[in-house]
Amino acid sequence: MSLLLQFAAYFAACSLALVQADKSVFEPADFDVAAALGNYGVNTSAIASLEISKEQSTESACLAACGTLTSVFGSHRVLAENTPAYNNFTGSFWSAQQEEVKPRCVFKPAKNTDVSVIVLLSRLTGCPFAARSGGHAAFAGASSSPGGITIWFKDLNEVTLNGDKSVASVEPGNVWGQVYKALEPYGLATLGGRASDIGVGGLTTGGGISYYSNEYGWVLDNVESFEVVTASGQIVTASETKYSDLYWALRGGGNNLGLVTKFNLYTIPSPMMRGGARIFTQDHFSDVLGAFVKVVHDAPRDPYAQYYIAFVSAKGANIASAELTYSKDVADPAIFKPFRSIPAVSDTTSSKTLIEQCDEINSLNPIGLREVYWTVAVQLNEEFANWAVDYFFSVLPQVSHVKGINPALIYQAVTEPMLKNMTKYGGNALGLDPAKGPVHLMHISCWWADTFDDKTIYKFVNDFWDTVIAKAKDMGIYNRWIYMNYASEFQDVIASYGDENKDRLQSVAGKYDPKAVYQTLQPGYFKLNRVPAVFPY
Repeated sequence: MSLLLQFAAYFAACSLALVQADKSVFEPADFDVAAALGNYGVNTSAIASLEISKEQSTESACLAACGTLTSVFGSHRVLAENTPAYNNFTGSFWSAQQEEVKPRCVFKPAKNTDVSVIVLLSRLTGCPFAARSGGHAAFAGASSSPGGITIWFKDLNEVTLNGDKSVASVEPGNVWGQVYKALEPYGLATLGGRASDIGVGGLTTGGGISYYSNEYGWVLDNVESFEVVTASGQIVTASETKYSDLYWALRGGGNNLGLVTKFNLYTIPSPMMRGGARIFTQDHFSDVLGAFVKVVHDAPRDPYAQYYIAFVSAKGANIASAELTYSKDVADPAIFKPFRSIPAVSDTTSSKTLIEQCDEINSLNPIGLREVYWTVAVQLNEEFANWAVDYFFSVLPQVSHVKGINPALIYQAVTEPMLKNMTKYGGNALGLDPAKGPVHLMHISCWWADTFDDKTIYKFVNDFWDTVIAKAKDMGIYNRWIYMNYASEFQDVIASYGDENKDRLQSVAGKYDPKAVYQTLQPGYFKLNRVPAVFPY
């Protein structure tokens, strides 16, 4: 078949992708991968010898896969190693660890059916793949495939509204700043990330804390439906009423169920808001933590407040930076009075648009540095909150010599209103009990300059959390739940959802992906059937 005929057949076959599968057996046991590719106009005769061959090396499999992609889609869609476009891609990740990953090629799909082709081609050749939405992860291999194919969703970036503007359809190549800019002319937003360059895909399938979360819940609780490419290349729309098991699993299940090519998100009004940081010195830490606990408990009485506190050492001084946002343009909301009554060394709070607020937060997160995120959850307890801050600053001198280091202990809460909203539309997969809140969500965010210091940083953070967890267990307040979007590669997120939810996720994955394509060919992290990376230090 000529290349021209391949393209003609490919485009003619696009409509076939929307055919819904038999609900009793989603993928039959005799599913023919090559035939499915043929339905998309991809001639597999040149690579037929590679099909599920144990003798075939990953290197040659990926050479064949990348070559086939290039012949079908052209070099403008498939970035080859050591080209300027390829180097620009690998150099554009948030963390240095992600930049170090070198895929065999980078594929840029232009439509959802292109994604079906790459999944099927991966199955045929055995070449692994990863998918990048925003690329804002703190460890290697999260959204780029070493030696495999990295799917870059950059050109899948439409944002459209339905007829009554109640739902925004957002493709995964968007970052949240793009989404907000597209919706701002309509006076609308969606629940979304709090920094402009965070990607839509990972944040939504892992959780998603928003400036509006006390009112509406997390981002994953505000998805009307997902358009998702399954392991067989079929494209289905999963909602509360159709493929409802898949819909539930995608809300917290991460990259284990399929590749989402469209997030249909409920819209919300987006007026001017208030936001900024109020900075406190160490002699006021106890008051700051008392204010934090009080405001968390007051969340049911005022849903418009959102806040977190970062404890850092800056220019030789230990400080607490309380990021206080209010989703209405109210200068001094009563709920924040506990914070505003504490003397502050600076206060940047002002009226802002959502875009301006997210751009401001984004400016505090430089790219290209070595990064680690690592999280723990406990029952909210003021005594423990004070103890953990004191302990954090007591051990910081252990890593003060590390070049470019900037560690922060960050306090947030999963409030009672957030937990209540997690029961919407059939609930999500996170395993949090709405009756057992609020939850104190703690995480360490740290960047540093040199690979040489990786061992020192990872050991420091691991040892810190070991001590914190032991203390929390002694006090009877430890919560095993781990928030995927703040987790380290060494944490077992899916197990933290509880046995029942893990079993349910595995059952859903087994139905829609019986050959475990998304477990084996998209290795990544936070998988259903694999333990996390082994902590080596």
